[in-house]
Order: sequence, then C-alpha cells, then structure tokens
Amino acid sequence: MSNMVVENIEKIRVAKGLTQQNIADVLGMSRATYNKIENGTRELTTSELENLSIYFDVPIAELFDQPRDIEKFQQMYFYILNCFDNGVPKTKLAKLLYLVDFSNFYEKLESMSGVRYRRRSYGPVADVFFELTDDLHERGKINIESIGDALIIRSTSKQEIYVLSDDDIKLIDKIINYWKDKRTAEIVNFTHEQKPWKACREGEYIPYSLIIQEEPNHVYAPTV
Repeated sequence: MSNMVVENIEKIRVAKGLTQQNIADVLGMSRATYNKIENGTRELTTSELENLSIYFDVPIAELFDQPRDIEKFQQMYFYILNCFDNGVPKTKLAKLLYLVDFSNFYEKLESMSGVRYRRRSYGPVADVFFELTDDLHERGKINIESIGDALIIRSTSKQEIYVLSDDDIKLIDKIINYWKDKRTAEIVNFTHEQKPWKACREGEYIPYSLIIQEEPNHVYAPTV
C-alpha cells in the first residue's frame, strides 16, 4: 500500500472529524491495529479499502490520488496561454492540460498538478477546468471570445510563472510544440484513441494509472 493512500485516508478522516477508533470500528479491528495502518506497519486489504470508500462516500480511485495543487494547475493553464499569441480554443486548452498531467504521470508516476479528470464526450477534462476558467474570466485575468464554433481564451497579460520546475516546463514545451499548429479536432481525436478515455464511461473519473498501459509512442502525440 502506497504512503499516498494512507495519507489520503488520514486526511479524509481528520477532515470529517473522525477518530482512529471510529475508523477501526468501521473496519472491525482494534484502534491499535488501525494505528498500525496509519503508521505504515500494516497494509489495508482490498475489502477494507472498499469499506472505507463506501464509508467516506468517495470513489476508491480518490484514495489513490495525490493531493490536488490548484495553484500549480493554474500556472500550467497560464503557461500554455502564454505560448499562444492569438489565444487557444477552450477545448484545445483542456486537452493540452490533460496531456501534460497524464504524460507527467507516465514518466514519473505522479501527475503534475494532482487534479482529477473526467471522461467527457469531447475528451478528458479536469474537474476544476470550467470553474477556474469562469473565475479567471470574472476577475479579468482572461478574455473569452466566440469565433465561429470555438471559444478562444486569451490571457489579458503575461502571468508570472514561479511554481513550475524546469522539468515541468520542458515537458509542457514538448507537448505544445507538437500540438500548437494542429486543429482542435486532431487533439480531441487523439485523446479519444488513448486507453484512459476508452476504458472509462461518460462522466467517470479517469485513473491516472491507465496511461501506463499506453504505447510509448502514443502518450502525448501519435508520432513521438
């Protein structure tokens, strides 16, 4: 059992105001035994994980997720916008962010932002993407213009990038360089052909681990 799972369980327990004894009772064990789980000296069984998922009322996949870093996700968002002088179609921006996070997981077994993505008919989308976009628009940080069938997002000014590491920027640049001049339909079709999108149903969260099953030359671009 990874430390991340145990950390997530403890965070959820504390956030809900539950004691170790409360969780021990749910799992049918002593508090001392449960304490070993949070200390990392005793692993949870699959059935115990399922019980906690039901008790916490969260998808079991969420117990395996790394903490979300919304600030970093926003920095990824603006870094991509900064690379497009004439703005980015909203759908294309959503797909670029997905490719960055899932490509990072493929390389390092952790996403860049920890944000979760849902399967939508037009491809994977971060669960915070629309809320963040609306908030940035309301605060005047971005402009959104309707051009034909597309909504084009532009940054109103160059945003300082201070959270992303050199490795983060190198990966983002590599992905942007491939997709920058491609049509939105091309990147949507590409994500539809990937295993993470194919393996999930509409509206479901997409486990990052699914990208590990992808062919090496099909992680962020079809010809790399």
